[in-house]
Amino acid sequence: MRWGKVRMNLRSLFHFKSYNLRAKLILLYLFAIMLPLLLIAQVLLKVSENQIIRQTTELTKESSRQSANNVQDLLKQYADLATHYSFDRQLQEYLNPAMDYSDYIDSIEAYQYYLKPITYNFTLDAATAKLSIYFLNDTLLPGLGIYRKVDDVVELFHPYRRAVEAGREVVWGKEADEIYVSRTIRNASGDLYGVIELKFPEDRLYALIRESDPKEKTIALADVNGSIISSNDRQLIGKKVPDEFASAGGASGKPIVGESPGQFKTIAVPIDGKNMPAWTLITQVPIDSLLTEARYVRNVGLIVLGSTLLVSFLLFTLLLGRITSRVRQLVSTMGKVKQGLFIRAPERDSGDEISQLTRSFNLMVAGLERSIEDNYVTGLSLKDAELKKREAELYALQSQINPHFLFNTLESIRMKLIASDDPREASDMVLNLSKILRKSLNWHGNIVSVREEIELVRCYLDIQKYRFRNKISDELDIPEELAEMSIPKLIIQPIVENAIKHGIENKKGSGSIALRIRRQGDRVRIAVEDDGVGIDEQRLSSIRASLTMKDAIRVEGRSIGLRNVHERIVLQYGKDYGLSIESAVNLGTTVVLEIPADAERASGKEEPHV
Repeated sequence: MRWGKVRMNLRSLFHFKSYNLRAKLILLYLFAIMLPLLLIAQVLLKVSENQIIRQTTELTKESSRQSANNVQDLLKQYADLATHYSFDRQLQEYLNPAMDYSDYIDSIEAYQYYLKPITYNFTLDAATAKLSIYFLNDTLLPGLGIYRKVDDVVELFHPYRRAVEAGREVVWGKEADEIYVSRTIRNASGDLYGVIELKFPEDRLYALIRESDPKEKTIALADVNGSIISSNDRQLIGKKVPDEFASAGGASGKPIVGESPGQFKTIAVPIDGKNMPAWTLITQVPIDSLLTEARYVRNVGLIVLGSTLLVSFLLFTLLLGRITSRVRQLVSTMGKVKQGLFIRAPERDSGDEISQLTRSFNLMVAGLERSIEDNYVTGLSLKDAELKKREAELYALQSQINPHFLFNTLESIRMKLIASDDPREASDMVLNLSKILRKSLNWHGNIVSVREEIELVRCYLDIQKYRFRNKISDELDIPEELAEMSIPKLIIQPIVENAIKHGIENKKGSGSIALRIRRQGDRVRIAVEDDGVGIDEQRLSSIRASLTMKDAIRVEGRSIGLRNVHERIVLQYGKDYGLSIESAVNLGTTVVLEIPADAERASGKEEPHV
C-alpha cells in the first residue's frame, strides 16, 4: 500500500500537464537555464582546478630539476677533482710501486718537490672536505695527513675496496655523515698504483634542498638501492624510499601519485652525467597543498555563481508573476463573458501579445454588445416584419457561431499555456488569435471572399497544430479563379473546427484534413474531408435530421455548428443549397457545402486597420 502511494505521488509530481502556467515556466527556467548553468560552471571549475594542479605540478617539476642541477654541480666538482688526480702523470710516477724510496731522503724529496705541492693546490675548504690518497708503494713513507700506505685496515675501507672493484669508474657512497667519492690511480696498462678519496659532509647537500618546509614539500636524495642520503626532513635520512615510489628512479620528471589516504604527487629527477652517481632527487608534494589555490578559486566561483543565480531567479519570478497575473485576469474575464456578462478586461499600455489579445478581446466584446443592441433596437423599428424576422434569424445564427468559435479557440490557447514546454508557441498562438479577431472585427457585413475565409481557416489550423503538434496535417486545394468569389462569412471554419474536435482529436495517432473547392456547373462545391474516428449510422441519422429542425439552437453536440452553417446558406441562397454529410466509423467524415456559382464577388477593397 505504501509503495502504491509513493508511485502515485511520483506520478503526480511528474505530471507536467497538471501544473499551472507559473509552475511550468519556473520549471522551464530551472531545467533550461539554471541546471545547464550549474553544469557548465561545474565543468569550468573542474577544468580550472585541474589546470591549477597541472601548473603547480609543472612549477614543482621545474623546482625539482633546478635542485637536481644544483646537487649535480656540487658532485661534479668533487668528481672532476678525483678524476684530475687519478690521471695526473707525475702523481702516477711518484706513486708507482716500482719506485724505490729505501732511503728516507728520497721520500722526503718526493714530498718536498711534488706530493706536497700537488695537495697544496687542493682548492676545497679543508673544513668541509677531506682528501685522502692510498698508495701501494712499500717504500714510500705516509705523510701530510693525506698520503697513507695500503694495509689490512685500508683494504677494509669501503671507498678503497669499491674503487678497486670498479676498475677505472668513479665510486660514490656515504659513510656516517659524510659523502665520499673515490677512484683508482692506474697507469696506461691498467696497473693499480693507488686510490684517491674525497669526503665532504652531508650538510653540503642539505644546504641545497633545505629551503622548503617538509610539511609543504619533502625533498630527498636517494641512492641506487633506495636509501635516502639527504633530505630536508632529517628524520628520513637512512630510511628506504616507500615502495610506491621505488620505480621513480627511472622516471625522469614524471609525477607518480600515491593512492594512500594522504595522497601526494611525487616527482623524481635522476642525477645523470659523466662520473655522476646513480642517485635520484625525489620531491613529494601533498595533494592538499596543490589544491589550496584550486579550492579557493572554486569556492569564490561557487559563491559568485550562486549569488548570480539567486538574483536571476528572484527577478525571473517577479517578472513572471506580473505576466501570469495578466493572463489569469484575462481568462477570468473571458469566463464571465462566456456566462453572458459583457465586461472588459483591464488594459495596460504595453505592446506585447497579451496586451494585443486584451485589446482585441475588449473590441470583440464591445462589438458583440453593440451588435446585439443594434439588432434588437433597429430591428424593432423596421416596417417590414418579414425582413426583420429574416435578418434577426440570420444575425442570431451568426452571433451564435462567433462566440462559439472564439471560446473554443481560447480554450485551445489555455490548454497550450498549461501543456506547452516552450512559451514561444503560446505567443505564436496568441498572435494567430489576434489575427482572427482583427479579421472578424474588420469584416463589414455577412459576405466575404473565399480568400479571406481561407486565411481565417489557416490561422485556426495553425493554432490547432500548435496545440496537437504533429497530430494534424492539412491540405488546402483552392483554385485561383475561385479565390475572390463571395461567400457567407464563417461557413468553412466551423466545419474545420468540427472535423478537428470530433474527428481528429478523438483518433489515436495522427490525422489529416483536406479542404477542396470545385466548380461543378452552376454550383460551387466546398468539401471538408477528415480521416478521423467517423460517425456511427445512428448518430449520423440524428445529425442529418437536425439540419431540418426548427429549434436548431437547442441541438446538442457536433450538429450545432453544422446546423448553423446549413441554415445560413439556406437563408442566403434558398433551399436548393446547403450542407450535406457523409461518414463511416474509423474511416472519416466528409462535409459538403453547395452554393451558387454566380454568387456576388467580394469588393476587394483594402480592410481598415484597427
